[in-house]
Amino acid sequence: MKIKYSLPQIDFKSLRRVVKHFGGHLEPFKSKLALSVVTLLGVSAMTLLRPWPLKIVFDFMLTPQAKMAKKPFLAPLARWDSLNVVLLAAGMVLAVAIIGGLLSYAQEILTKTVGHGVTASIRLQLFSHVQRLPQSYHDFRETGELLTRLTGDINLLQDLLAETFVNFTGQMVLIIGMLVIAFTLDWQLALLILMIMPLFVFAALRFSRQLKSAAGSQREKYGRMVASMEETLSGISQVKVFAQEKERDKLVGKSVSRDFKAGLKATKIAAHYSRVVEIITAIGTALVLLVGARKAFAGEISPGDLIVFVTYLRGIYRPVQVIARLSAKTAKAVIRGEKIMEILELEPEISDRADAVSAKNIKGDIRFIKTVFSYINKEPILNELSCTIPQGKTSVLIGPTGAGKSTLAKLLLRLYEHQRGSIVIDGREISSYKVLSLRKRITSLTQDTFLFRTSIRDNIGFGRKKASPAEIEEAARLVGADEFIRKLPNGYDTLVGEGGLTLSGGQRQRISFARAALRNSPIMIFDEPATGLDIHSEREAKEALRGLKQDRTLLIITHRLNFLDLAEWAIFIRDGRLVEEGIPSELLENKKEFYKFVGEEAGDHGHYDGLDSRIIEGIDE
Repeated sequence: MKIKYSLPQIDFKSLRRVVKHFGGHLEPFKSKLALSVVTLLGVSAMTLLRPWPLKIVFDFMLTPQAKMAKKPFLAPLARWDSLNVVLLAAGMVLAVAIIGGLLSYAQEILTKTVGHGVTASIRLQLFSHVQRLPQSYHDFRETGELLTRLTGDINLLQDLLAETFVNFTGQMVLIIGMLVIAFTLDWQLALLILMIMPLFVFAALRFSRQLKSAAGSQREKYGRMVASMEETLSGISQVKVFAQEKERDKLVGKSVSRDFKAGLKATKIAAHYSRVVEIITAIGTALVLLVGARKAFAGEISPGDLIVFVTYLRGIYRPVQVIARLSAKTAKAVIRGEKIMEILELEPEISDRADAVSAKNIKGDIRFIKTVFSYINKEPILNELSCTIPQGKTSVLIGPTGAGKSTLAKLLLRLYEHQRGSIVIDGREISSYKVLSLRKRITSLTQDTFLFRTSIRDNIGFGRKKASPAEIEEAARLVGADEFIRKLPNGYDTLVGEGGLTLSGGQRQRISFARAALRNSPIMIFDEPATGLDIHSEREAKEALRGLKQDRTLLIITHRLNFLDLAEWAIFIRDGRLVEEGIPSELLENKKEFYKFVGEEAGDHGHYDGLDSRIIEGIDE
């Protein structure tokens, strides 16, 4: 299916909305922006003066017989000798170039300073906001799309808020200045220039639409190319393991080819536009020369005036072209700005209730009471689940795949809100606690152990930035990570590869355990702590968990029976409902659903290693 993509003309209502929304970011730079406009007016003035030194030379040296009565402000030059006139003209050329260059430099620096400052401010605001959006938002959005919003789209806003206004003002002053001077010199030739301008405008508008459409298509192709590259690099280990380098080359190659073709199409349209402008300019120049030469021979204008007219005609299309380009960029920037506004207007995080209290003193008595939860447009994951996670004990949450085990942990952290029922911690509904305060008292380690590209020390201290080196090392010792860390080339200062790929699975796991130990929160949740580990690493993970018990509420979410001997309480769920809960040994003695599940798992997978002898006996009876 071919996707049609086109950009509309500027919607001024949307433009006002975008400028109003992001205009506050200009507040710290108002003085620089105003000074930038002033310097640009100076640049425009210098541009208007450029043909005048040649006019003076032609009128007072090469054709001194020309009538100068119509320009009384230049009449005194008629009494100057030729050398002084040449020196004046040469001085004017140098002065215009130097002053114009200095003003242009200052204007560009000021405008870019404002632009970069606005970009940094908006980018930081958007990034901070995106971090605080609900987990459900991130679950259904591509990372590449968010990166596009944070990079290219914000750069377009920079052009809109800073450069567009300044450049539009400068170009309009230039056009008006040229026309005013032209009408002052000769109104008939000025009208001729004015008649040529609609051709420039027509060409600019026509090609502007084509360029916007081509640019929009290129933007789409570029975004898909970046997304395909990002996906490949993110899963590079899987690409290598399955020897899919050539297939990914082909896939990414197609995206690169589409981007190349879209870029080439935009380039061809721009080149075509340039040729059309050159033809219109040549036609206008020929007409001005034809009419202007006759007027010069008749003494109605001076030869210098004709030079000014031709120069202005050849120069006037550039401001028109710039304004047309600004129109295209503005239309794109408005659309991108609205996309960013859509994100910024989303409710950040799950909001705190007005009467929310701090979770600083919670102990960890957790109860789910007829809790119902479903993801967007899906069947309920938790279906009137009621269970207890006792305070100060180690509980194992067990059940088949898809039972809702990991979802339960996400609800405790309030990454999602349950739809019905209650979740209670220490006798209080979970929604009565402040979100950030609650998360600081609950440490959760997910199945996918993620380490940042920084030192091991910083990775362990991720949850407590002010932790001392001694505290970090003590946390590592507690979970059995200190020994292998010290054997690394730089010990605790060893740099971890992206995602922790330079370490083994067991090493990554123990570093994440050390991170949890350092945080020392009253509630700890470990979701499938043995995922991807060999038997030796699994035993080490088990011993690390044993070291973390310390009278805190510890919840182990697992389907591995080898963790059952750590449990003082077991919760067995299926299809989002509680099947059984209680002391593991008693549940086995009852020989009901929990007993059957454990027996099936142990029989199918041989998960007897490390189990408490009483559990093994209960299964084998």
